[in-house]
Parts: sequence; C-alpha cells; structure tokens
Amino acid sequence: MSDTLINGLAGAGGGIIAQLLTYPLQTVHTRQQTERDIKREKRKLGTIEHMCQVVKQEGWERLYGGLAPSLAGTAASQRQLR
Repeated sequence: MSDTLINGLAGAGGGIIAQLLTYPLQTVHTRQQTERDIKREKRKLGTIEHMCQVVKQEGWERLYGGLAPSLAGTAASQRQLR
C-alpha cells in the first residue's frame, strides 16, 4: 500500500472519529442558537443539561440526526495526492 493511500485513510478515519465525538455538541449548540421560545423561562440550559434533556425527551438518535451526510462529506474530503 502506498504512503499516500495510508495517509488518506488515516485522515478520513481521524475525521470520522472526530465527527462522532463532537456531533452531539454541534447539535446542541445549533439548537441553543436557534431557540426562540418567548414563553420559556429566562434561564437558559447549559450544554450538558440540554444534551440530557434531548436524550430524555427524544432519545440518543436525535443527538446524531444528520450525521450520515456529514460523515460522507468528511470521508470524501480526504482525497489522494499523487
């Protein structure tokens, strides 16, 4: 196997692992930014509290909703250099 191929696979693998670890944080961050409920109490939930709320009300799969296209983009961005 060539060094280029090995480096490309390592980069794609690293990117995929990083996405798996950080995607729930990105999901919660986006929800926090777009939350506009006037009736809701003024105290905003922290990141961990928000994650727990999402898991409790919607399940773990909602934290990873939309992950597949993101992973495909990450893997595809690792191109081979010749």
